[in-house]
Amino acid sequence: MIIAKNSDAPENEFVKLLTESNDLVHASSKEDPSRYENLTSSEFEEEVFDKICRAAVSTNFHNKVKLIRGHRFPDIVAEHIVDQKFFGVEVKITKNDKWTSTGNSVLESTRVEKVERIYLYFGKLVAPPEFMFRKYEECLYEIAVTHSPRYLIDMNLKRGETIFDKMGIAYDDLRKSANPINVVVNHYRKSAQPGEEPWWMGTDESQEGIVSPTVRLWNHLAEYERRAIKNEAFARFPEIFGNSQTKYNNLASWLAAKHGVVASSLRDSFSAGGQVSISIGRRRYEKLPQVFKHLKDNIKDVIDIVLSLTPDDVAFYWRVKDNVNQEDIVTLWIEQIIANSKLILDGDPKFIVHLLSDAFGRERTPEYLRAQMADYGFDF
Repeated sequence: MIIAKNSDAPENEFVKLLTESNDLVHASSKEDPSRYENLTSSEFEEEVFDKICRAAVSTNFHNKVKLIRGHRFPDIVAEHIVDQKFFGVEVKITKNDKWTSTGNSVLESTRVEKVERIYLYFGKLVAPPEFMFRKYEECLYEIAVTHSPRYLIDMNLKRGETIFDKMGIAYDDLRKSANPINVVVNHYRKSAQPGEEPWWMGTDESQEGIVSPTVRLWNHLAEYERRAIKNEAFARFPEIFGNSQTKYNNLASWLAAKHGVVASSLRDSFSAGGQVSISIGRRRYEKLPQVFKHLKDNIKDVIDIVLSLTPDDVAFYWRVKDNVNQEDIVTLWIEQIIANSKLILDGDPKFIVHLLSDAFGRERTPEYLRAQMADYGFDF
């Protein structure tokens, strides 16, 4: 006879343990409801811990339940004596008559090691007190931001309506991914309307991904900051070179989200100054919009930023629906720069073609730009 081991048995035992613990909490609260109504978050954690320890006697969790001190996740950890599997309980309370609250960080950087499954034990400390427990990921319906992206809890959430259902990824797959925040940001980018952007969009831990804790005015930035931001804006938002009345909308959202900067008039900041003359080699172009002078003076830096863009950046900022390969990004940017510039250059992009070909040089100029050069008789 072959007996197959039930891999779910330890978790089933743990759920039974929580059910019995919940019964003990309910019984205790009925004896002294006012005490429960006045419990603090840490006091309620200790109350739940005590009841789990009592219920664990004569089970495979006896003397293996620990209350985790400090800012760790989850609050309580229990080890199955036979299988050495670890289960957790995250304890939440509310003083309001509702089953919703703010959850833990999406990153779960403080998660206790080896804990395979976590349950949420929720106390609604009102008159009369009520209690409920549920598998953690089954009651997370959305993501909001305090100092970092955090889950939102709804203990009455229907099946199929979790944030993980919306994103199309399992909770365990998300938390174990190399960059959970990047997955979340891409989800919200997909649902964002033109001109919208997650303001907590940083996807890395580098200094460059950190947003200032204060909102700053564009006119108060140092000159070097304005120049650097303009360079990045030219790389990310080629529509700036067009003539649309809404061409600064995406830039404005990104400026606030990425840099914590607001401007009363981006049009004045990017286009003010009248017309200018610009020389490229021996050729001089007259009566050009001011925006092209900044591009000409910083074209090398702008191209470097374009080269650093990712396919996800391009898909979001340029609303490209097809899959984009890394090697195609530069060509796409050139196409958009030329197409938009034509709108403010009387339909003749000769200047921008000359500027871009001069900046890229013989070795780096893509085939698309070479074709445009041939139309005007340009050569290296």
